[in-house]
Amino acid sequence: MSTTFEGLYIAKSGVQAARSSLNITGQNISNVNTAGYTRQRVDQSAIPPSAGKMLYASSGALSGEGVAATGVSQLRNTFLDAQYRTQGAKCGASSALLDGMDSIEQILNESTTDGISAQLGNLLTQLQGMTSNGGGTATESTVRNAASLLTTFFNIAAHNIDATQQKQLGYLQDHAVGQANILMRDIASLNQQIKSANIAGTPALELTDQRNAMIDELSQYMNIRVSEVDNGGVSVKGQPVTDLEISLVDGDGKTIRSLVSNDRYVQLKVETLPPDATYPYGKATVQINKMADPDTYTDLPDSQFVSGEIHGYLQFLNESGEFDGTATRGVGYYKQVLDETARKFAELMNKANSTNDAQDNAPLFAASDGGAAGITAANITIAPGWESDGKGYLRTTRETGNAGDDNSAGTDNIEYMIRLLEGSDAVTIEANGKSVFTGSMQGAVDDISLKLGQDIGSLASQSEADASTLNNIDAGRQEISSVDINEEAISLIQYNQALAASARFMTTADEVLDTIINNMGLAGR
Repeated sequence: MSTTFEGLYIAKSGVQAARSSLNITGQNISNVNTAGYTRQRVDQSAIPPSAGKMLYASSGALSGEGVAATGVSQLRNTFLDAQYRTQGAKCGASSALLDGMDSIEQILNESTTDGISAQLGNLLTQLQGMTSNGGGTATESTVRNAASLLTTFFNIAAHNIDATQQKQLGYLQDHAVGQANILMRDIASLNQQIKSANIAGTPALELTDQRNAMIDELSQYMNIRVSEVDNGGVSVKGQPVTDLEISLVDGDGKTIRSLVSNDRYVQLKVETLPPDATYPYGKATVQINKMADPDTYTDLPDSQFVSGEIHGYLQFLNESGEFDGTATRGVGYYKQVLDETARKFAELMNKANSTNDAQDNAPLFAASDGGAAGITAANITIAPGWESDGKGYLRTTRETGNAGDDNSAGTDNIEYMIRLLEGSDAVTIEANGKSVFTGSMQGAVDDISLKLGQDIGSLASQSEADASTLNNIDAGRQEISSVDINEEAISLIQYNQALAASARFMTTADEVLDTIINNMGLAGR
């Protein structure tokens, strides 16, 4: 049968459990506006009746021995957390790539009168003005000024694209990789603090919230997976104490390498490689050290970053679309196609102005740096001969005539130049032996902006879809983890009533004991 004072112990356990639940409810309400806070609850379990076989053990118990508050837990869904972090990496990749492409769009924007296309159109207008059809209103000087202005716009565009490349490289190094390093270091520090608290039997839920927020942020920079691993048999109150592991994973979720292991972590750094045949504008590479040997760094192939901001920046900096067979038209594509366009333009004009078989005796355009690497958008300029010549350097006619004839009024060569620039097959730009554009010179310039607009439109749609999916996943997480004032108010009433009921039960048990102790056996006195 039950012990004499068992009712008091049951009542006491009820009071203690209700009070603990009230305290945790108060903690939830106090942190309703705390960023990253996860709703908590008291874990309770019924205490079974004692049923030992010892000599003086009670027997025939009719009930258990009350309730026990076994701990405090957070209301989180690990599946939604994993989904959120995977989707966060996708958002990071698309937003980083889109940011770089937006920067190029601002440079190659042909919707205004200040673009390369507008300057090429102005040059064609001036050439047309030298012909009889154009009224002969233009002069060689006005044509040269228009040509000089066009080369300046080529130079400015190339310079600004170089600046954008360096800016995005800085974002990769200082923002994405730099912030990821800080997060991995801080997560490892929190791992040790949380583990120590767990071993001491003290829940470190607020520290866990901080760690979860950092892990969410880390997932924006690279493709990670979070897992709990056995600590080797260490347990507290029957619950195992685990170590937290963060790994870099591939597209199939397979571990590539460990990033954080309990209180140990790796660090990343960015290195730039000089131009070569594969990467004519250089290459950015990410290196990783070893936990056991932090001073030794090795290259991480770009392919190991399948999502996250680091992946997006590497795509922008290292991939050149049709020129290197990759899926993304990064900065390399637009630099190469702009260089090819400038070179083709110079070739057409120099060819038309030459009188020898080599077609190089009277170039209109040259490379400002001497031309060791040929004409590019960055170095195209007016040829020194045309720049210094006052009049007559620009070949207006292809007719030779007889000695003493005056052919100065002929403009057939100017008309030939115009046909070259406006011809439907005047320019062919190739990448890896395949044509990426065939058409007029004006069309070649406009095609750069057309492809850029298509790329940005596709990226913007992808980024918007990724962000929408991420918000939907986060909404599902918040439904579980966030504090709802109405629900907590209901909990206050519920736990307060439980406390009052347990207190009333304790009073009743006390009255029963008083009757048993003080009033039994007094009948008939």
